[in-house]
Amino acid sequence: MDTPSLNRRDVLKVSLAGTAAMALPYQAVLSARTASELDTKKMPRPYVAAFTAPPVLAPYRSDDKPGNSYGAVPGTGAPVVGAAYTGTDYYKIEQKPTQVELIKGIKTTMWGYNGLVPGPTIRVYQDSYVNTGQSRRVVMQQINNLPAKHPTMGYVPWTSTHLHGSPSKPQFDGYAGDLTDPGEWKNYMYPNNCSPRTLWYHDHGVHHTAQNVYMGLAAQYHLVDERLERDLGIPRYDREKARLGRPQYEFPLVISDVMFTRNGQLMWDDDGESGLYGDVILVNGVPWPTMKVEPRKYRFRVLNGSLARGYTLKLSNGKPFQVIATDGGFMHEPQTVTTLTIGMAERYEIVIDFADLKGTRVQLLNGGVKNARDYDHTGKVMQFEVGTTVTSTDGNTVPSTLGAPHPVMTLDPATSKATRRMRLERSNGLWVINGETWDDVVKSRYEHVFATVEPRSTEIWEVENSSGGWFHPLHVHLVDFRVLSRNGRPPRPEELGPKDVVYVGEGETVRLLLHFEHEEGRYMIHCHNLSHEDHDMMTQYQVGHHDIDCDSINTCPPTRGTPDDFESADPDEVLKAYEKALKEQAEVAEEAAEQLAETSPPAPPTGTGTTATGTTGTGTTGTTGTATTGTTATTTPAAPSSPAAAPTTSAPPARRSTTATPTPTPAPATTTAPRRRTR
Repeated sequence: MDTPSLNRRDVLKVSLAGTAAMALPYQAVLSARTASELDTKKMPRPYVAAFTAPPVLAPYRSDDKPGNSYGAVPGTGAPVVGAAYTGTDYYKIEQKPTQVELIKGIKTTMWGYNGLVPGPTIRVYQDSYVNTGQSRRVVMQQINNLPAKHPTMGYVPWTSTHLHGSPSKPQFDGYAGDLTDPGEWKNYMYPNNCSPRTLWYHDHGVHHTAQNVYMGLAAQYHLVDERLERDLGIPRYDREKARLGRPQYEFPLVISDVMFTRNGQLMWDDDGESGLYGDVILVNGVPWPTMKVEPRKYRFRVLNGSLARGYTLKLSNGKPFQVIATDGGFMHEPQTVTTLTIGMAERYEIVIDFADLKGTRVQLLNGGVKNARDYDHTGKVMQFEVGTTVTSTDGNTVPSTLGAPHPVMTLDPATSKATRRMRLERSNGLWVINGETWDDVVKSRYEHVFATVEPRSTEIWEVENSSGGWFHPLHVHLVDFRVLSRNGRPPRPEELGPKDVVYVGEGETVRLLLHFEHEEGRYMIHCHNLSHEDHDMMTQYQVGHHDIDCDSINTCPPTRGTPDDFESADPDEVLKAYEKALKEQAEVAEEAAEQLAETSPPAPPTGTGTTATGTTGTGTTGTTGTATTGTTATTTPAAPSSPAAAPTTSAPPARRSTTATPTPTPAPATTTAPRRRTR
């Protein structure tokens, strides 16, 4: 393709023109030699550094206590009821500054989960979910130990952790306004009650998501059906082999891009809110790494963790590879492709067969996407150095089918209850969805929604991007969806599986089929170009009811001070605290009744009454103008609700549970002071 050639100064000139009031569209891929200010002699070189994979994080502790509680309702202490689980794995994760050697001899300051960039991988095994429909719950304690202000940009680094791809409750979904400041912590609770898939956890704090993710707050999270993977015979991560230090054949690939200042620190330039395009491609935090592989099949969980850069991935020798899973899990049938377009936040699991490449090197390349800013080496991603021997042939096949189709892929569009339309635009200097921004949601006190949908209903959403200057990867929280069409044509082969992010290209209208299940409450919709998101290209929708048991900000706010040892998340401790509160309420009610009885005037003898004239009558009323006072009755306050009492809230009375029958059911919710924070 013929593309205009720009140097760094030209790019900056364009950036200055592309202010918040006017971001200029690019009609072709722009190219320049470099974006970094760092001396070119110090810049990292492709394929020199060795590939590394983030470590798998072991739980801080685990238990096998079954339950279905997810914290407590503010004000009452009643357990918040959700999906049943067979036990819980607890993780402590600290968000903190770290020093990373991206450039030889230079330490770059970044922020990492547990000081790692990317953060540690979490793997949840779903054997119990396959057998019983109940998975293991994860409680992830996120501790914000970041500095009071960003060292160069000066903002307060509040955070909100989003487990992207999880059907979490609203209060644990990483809502943009649910902010954890430095010095605070929060226990996030995840049900893991969905199909096996590649998820990722990343920051989602309003107005600074892009900067926080750029600094390093991102990592993968895997839901694994170990028996299914073994039965399919696909390459897989083997826990026992990992313990013994034997070779593995499944790896995460977190792809991102950065640029550097003169002193080797991360440089920020999002081109007038259009997006940040770095000139150094990182894979798992390493510039253009080389990975040594055996001549056999390997499985890669690919995540586009860039802020604004889309990729078209391909092998340098043109060899086909197979796509076996999308955002929401396995496809019904693998798709063989030679290129893979992946927008920000999309995940694809691919299998590459190196069997016929013994003793050679092959590169994973980036063919680019329309309107990207390309530099000398952004067409390179990583290199594979293929050995000559195979250690193990276990998990070295890809079958023609990968199990039953994901339920959303079998839905009939004719069952849709509504068709809604969504326009993604740049208007009057603002990134908008249907002419509105997140500021409109905030001004409504978080009440305004794009749509209110019924639980377990199905709808069609048509998403339009009429611009020729940028694409928008649209993410819908909570649900998986099916891509029905793209400008009236079938979706790309790699999109023939469940999705939660869709690449809405320039001049495209994409039709989606969504099924709303798992939870109720308010969930976000936004562009995953993180500069667009931070400048308010977000809205929300509501599934079923909204109340204090599922409020994104007020149900489970963060806590300041020393983190607890998960007492607030332990189902036994939550129930004990609630029962104690009920007992205390009953004691208070009993004392009040006794005091009332002691202070009441003595009752007259039974069967007699005193008339206003002083005449005594027996069971009868006196003369006209007199009244009889009968026996005094003492009223005792009602006892507090037991754990099995039906909920009484301000929500509509017809509230349907989206999970198994709860035990216990929450007690009546009471209104607490709202923790609304407008940033």
